[in-house]
Amino acid sequence: MPFRRLRLLLMTTMLALSIVPAAHALSVASLAEHLAVSGDVSGRFEQSRYLADLDTRIEGSGRYRFEQGERVIWQLEKPVKETLELSEAGIRHNGEALQDDPAGVATLIMQLLNGRLAALAERFEIDLQGSEANWHATLRPRQAGLAEYLERIDMRGGAQLENVQMAMADGDRLDIHLLTDTATNASPGT
Repeated sequence: MPFRRLRLLLMTTMLALSIVPAAHALSVASLAEHLAVSGDVSGRFEQSRYLADLDTRIEGSGRYRFEQGERVIWQLEKPVKETLELSEAGIRHNGEALQDDPAGVATLIMQLLNGRLAALAERFEIDLQGSEANWHATLRPRQAGLAEYLERIDMRGGAQLENVQMAMADGDRLDIHLLTDTATNASPGT
């Protein structure tokens, strides 16, 4: 299901905000500056996915790792084992290259994670509130094609991204809580 993958892939865009120093006023420009120097980030995640058509909630957990300038690895451990790897070259699912990259998601995510937020501003209207110590960002698609699938993304955090909520146009919802490792050299699955 390409659109379910899109939800998971869009979540990784939020890793771009995982380390935000707490001393400056919040702006897209200041976030971009910090993203460009944030380095590698890894940790655990817990997610809850609501499937509107089935009126069902699915709980999951796993590990993630962002290797700046290289790739993102999203490793779901529960309820099933599944690995997604994103890079400028595209998307790999459980080691196999995917031919389907909806809306160039892999390239967009890598641009985001490397601090090139101009790509984000082209595709989303961004509403930032709060301070770097306690912030909230809402992203709404600008492009009709993306808006057919995604209603909005809400992100909250302090010194790092802590929660991502995605509202899909079909009524599905995804809520992800990120727990960053203190040692950034840990890899998914360790």
